[in-house]
Amino acid sequence: MSSTRQLKHLAVIMDGNGRWAEQHNHNRIFGHVRGAKTTRWLIQHCSQIQLPFLSVFALSTENINRPSTEVKSLKKLLEKIFLNHSDLLMKEQIQLHILGDLSIFSPHLQDLCKTLCEKTKNHKGLNLIVALNYGGRQEILKSVQKIAGEIEQGRMQAKELNEKSLSSFLCSSAFPPPDLILRTGGQVRLSNFYLWSSAYSELYFTDTLWPDFDKTCLDKALKNFTTVQRRFGQL
Repeated sequence: MSSTRQLKHLAVIMDGNGRWAEQHNHNRIFGHVRGAKTTRWLIQHCSQIQLPFLSVFALSTENINRPSTEVKSLKKLLEKIFLNHSDLLMKEQIQLHILGDLSIFSPHLQDLCKTLCEKTKNHKGLNLIVALNYGGRQEILKSVQKIAGEIEQGRMQAKELNEKSLSSFLCSSAFPPPDLILRTGGQVRLSNFYLWSSAYSELYFTDTLWPDFDKTCLDKALKNFTTVQRRFGQL
């Protein structure tokens, strides 16, 4: 059985842009520029192999605490990336989804994201989920706050709360849980990504820095995924 048939949702933590830049005697933002090229390649490739869902962790809630000059440059770069990727979304019939709080970004970037999501909502190809200013703990906290409001208003009883009902309040509830979470850059952790829905995700870590990630690296991760027997806690 091919990996594309087993794998429905690939989630990627794109780590190592800054270290790649430092190794090549460039500033950190140049690493993010090169990393954006890898991201475009990945999106196009996943579309072509007919993967249903791809999530990319573009910017976490913790990344916002980096030096202000880097954060400011990242925000400007994100605007360029979305503009430069709009043609790919249309050509490949990719449906764009944004996961996270956009309020910290410029009105232009917010409008651009909303426009692209609206324009692509009827596309039948790859579902591309871009996590921007997203954190798994924050997602769970917001869902609990919504549930508390429902109980307070009498629209829900505490005894009705279970895993299924809590999941429905998560902002990621529209997407299936990731089958495989892949992280580049050598760090072995989730860094606050998909904390609820990753309960039974397979995890794959590689030392390859994101700008160097290519088809050989991806094929190795997908081949590894096909060798795992997923039991979800059962025999």
